[in-house]
Amino acid sequence: MIEILFVDDRPEELAELEQSLRKFRQEWCMDFALGGQEALRRLESTEYDVVVCDLNMPEVSGTDVLRRVLEQWPKATRILLSKRGEQEQAIESTGVAHQHLVKPCDADLLEMTISDTFALRYHLENDAIRDLVGRLDHLPTLPDTYTSLVEELNSPHSSLARVGDIIRRDVSISAKILQLVNSSFFGLPVHVTDVSHATALLGMNVVKPLVLSSGLFEQFSPGSLGEYSLAHLVDHSAEVALAARCIAQLEGAAPEDCDHAFMAGMLHDMGQLVLAKNYPAQYDQMRAHAIESETPLHELERAEFQANHADLGAYLLGLWGLPSPIVEAIVWHHTPFESTHDRLTPLAAVHAAEAILTSSKNPMGEASGISHEFLSRLRRNDRVSVWSVALGIESQPA
Repeated sequence: MIEILFVDDRPEELAELEQSLRKFRQEWCMDFALGGQEALRRLESTEYDVVVCDLNMPEVSGTDVLRRVLEQWPKATRILLSKRGEQEQAIESTGVAHQHLVKPCDADLLEMTISDTFALRYHLENDAIRDLVGRLDHLPTLPDTYTSLVEELNSPHSSLARVGDIIRRDVSISAKILQLVNSSFFGLPVHVTDVSHATALLGMNVVKPLVLSSGLFEQFSPGSLGEYSLAHLVDHSAEVALAARCIAQLEGAAPEDCDHAFMAGMLHDMGQLVLAKNYPAQYDQMRAHAIESETPLHELERAEFQANHADLGAYLLGLWGLPSPIVEAIVWHHTPFESTHDRLTPLAAVHAAEAILTSSKNPMGEASGISHEFLSRLRRNDRVSVWSVALGIESQPA
C-alpha cells in the first residue's frame, strides 16, 4: 500500500482534502499533517512514498518541507500544491518538487498524478535500464551553465542582463543558441547577435531548454558518433519542441505544460546520442536495419539492449531532477498507451508532434504513426487533422 503524507496549514482545507480522498483508502495509507512543523516531525520517523504539500505556509514553507524530504527520503515522490497567482513562489521549488498542481486540486487529478508518477518510477527503476547505464563508458552530465542559469532564475534579484552574462560565458552554448534563434524554426523578424537580446525576444521558458539541450549536445563530438548526425538531431529536436508546444497551446494547455512540452521535445531523443557515442558501429548497423526493415528503431534498441533511447534519456533526466511531466513525455513518447493519462499532457503533445513530423519525412528511421488507442482515451482523435494543418503538414488518416 502506498504511504502518503498530505500537508496544509489550514485545518478546513486539510479536512476537505481528507474527505475528498476517502475513496482511495483501499489503495493508499494516508497521513495528514497540519502545517510544516508537524510535517517535519512526522518525517523524522516515517518514510513516505509520496508527500503532497501546500506551497504557502508560515514558518516552514512547502518548499522547505519538500527539500527535507529530498534530503532524508530521496526516493519519495514530491508534489507541490499552489494557488493561482503563486507561480513566482513556485519557481523556487525547481529541482525540489516532481510535480506542481493548482489548488483546489481535483481528487481524480491527484490520483492520476500519483499513479503516473509511480508508474514512471517503476519503469525507470527496472534492472534493464540500470544495467544498460552501468555498461556505458560515456554519459552526459548536467551542464554547469544550465545549473547557474536555474540558480539565477531562482534568485529574488535575477535579471535578464545577468542571465545573458551566464550564457555568454559559455562560448559554445552561446553560439548554438544564436544559431537556433536565427534559424527558420523561430521565424524572428530580425537577426539576433546578442544572447540577452535572444532571451528578451524568446523568453526564459524557451531559452532555458535551449541552454540545457545545447549544453548536453555539445558534450558529444560529431566524429565520435559513427554515422550519427548531431546536426540532424539538433534540427529534429527543435522541430519537435516547437510542434509540441504548438499542439499544447492549440489544446488550451496551461503555460507550464506548454513549457514542459517544449523542453521534452528538445530532449526526447537524447538517449540516441548516448547510444551512438557508446556503441557507434553497432548503432550505425541498427539504424540502417531500422530503415531497411521499416522496424521502429526503439524496438530494435530494446531487443538489443533490453532498454531503448527513450528509457535511457528519461532515466538521466530523472536523476537530474527535471519535472516528472518532462520525464514522462520522454520515456513514453513512442508508447504513450503505457501511461495512465486520460487528458492532454506534455506526453501527448510530444508523441503527436513527432508522429506527425516523422510521417512527413521519416528522418530518424522510425516508423510513423500516432497511437489512436491513446488519443481515443484522451478524446482527441478528431484533433489530428487540426494539429497537422497547424504544423503545415497534410492531415494523416485517422
